[in-house]
Amino acid sequence: MDRNARALRLAIGDTHGRSFWKSYIKEEYKEFYFTGDYFDSFDIPFPKQQTNFLEICEAARTDNRIKMCLGNHDYHYLEGVNKQQYSGFQDNNHKKISAILEKNMDLLKIVFVTKDNFIISHAGITEWFLNSIGGKRPEDINKAFEKDRNVLIFNGINVYGDDITQSPIWVRPGSLQRNPLPGYSQIVGHTPVRKIIEDSLNGADKLILIDTHDTKSIYRF
Repeated sequence: MDRNARALRLAIGDTHGRSFWKSYIKEEYKEFYFTGDYFDSFDIPFPKQQTNFLEICEAARTDNRIKMCLGNHDYHYLEGVNKQQYSGFQDNNHKKISAILEKNMDLLKIVFVTKDNFIISHAGITEWFLNSIGGKRPEDINKAFEKDRNVLIFNGINVYGDDITQSPIWVRPGSLQRNPLPGYSQIVGHTPVRKIIEDSLNGADKLILIDTHDTKSIYRF
């Protein structure tokens, strides 16, 4: 039996308004993960971004196997976040985006963790960041975010976000490899790649990059 036939879980990279996820949603799976960044496309108009996000939310509400992460291109529209505007910020539509995000925040998490220690998040978790919030487990980041949304704010130490102090919606692969969270493999979007990349984090742990944009790839694990 090949790997695809054995796959129980699927993870898809940043959609940015793209609807290619629909071609996978009818597959057999145990869980289906989105890594965030539902908005801020440079080539898909806002109405389509909005419709696509709402369709993903509807799918998640009717099927609890579907899990949605929050990305940095969603984060900067949230209420209570110190003013930050990343590339692609839609000033003309930010109130509409904020409203539909807030309405669906119960669906959005910063991190998901599987029973076999795969972390799924938008950008990844460094050991430094988890320690900085007093966390013991990756899921503690969700609780920290609920208490203070600014815990995820871009800190500006590196303009690209390549620093171990960056949050799980901003950190880059190089920093994850320099300061991995021991005992976990991580599946992340955020950093564009031409094809899905499986790299080493620490010993048997893997770093899987799945933000493949227009190649419309999906990761099966």
